[in-house]
Amino acid sequence: MNHRSVNKVPKSKVLRSALDLFSSKGYSETKMTEIARDSGLSVGALYLRFKNKEELCLELIRDQTKDFVERIENLPDAAPVEVMGNYIALNLEYSFQKKQLLSLFFKEYNLPFLQPIRRKFFRTQHKIINDILVSGIKGGIFRSMDTKDTASMIFASIRGAVLLKIIFGIGDTKKMSASLFKLITDGIRKDV
Repeated sequence: MNHRSVNKVPKSKVLRSALDLFSSKGYSETKMTEIARDSGLSVGALYLRFKNKEELCLELIRDQTKDFVERIENLPDAAPVEVMGNYIALNLEYSFQKKQLLSLFFKEYNLPFLQPIRRKFFRTQHKIINDILVSGIKGGIFRSMDTKDTASMIFASIRGAVLLKIIFGIGDTKKMSASLFKLITDGIRKDV
């Protein structure tokens, strides 16, 4: 294919090829030539679309996470216990749907350009959890606690459940979500 073919191959196909290769081989071991070949582009056409592999990977991450970010930011305004349940369920559901993307993060933990993304993700998720906890305390539903530490522990618990399922294949998504929700809310509710 020549450079004019760049617009004939949908970006989604290029991103799918990159995801498949990054998750199976790892980011470091995947070459742009392989992504080009797999997606049906010439190498030159691929470089017209993405200046380098890092830019391609960052676009892939944005594409794969945009629906999660939107859903998390638009959790229904409900009772804090219900919001916590929705938050946990959404995290587990999304994580299990995006196993390939997460395997990229596991395989390539030390890539410098991914570190800011990881930090931003943690800060955002930590704030969401913290806000749910503060709302529950103010509403008299949750007991008094250090919300920042508790938010970190809830985040770590959710990530632990994700790792358990993805790496070891243990657990059913709905059952894990319900168990984790019960474990967390039993620990923070006043009436339990």
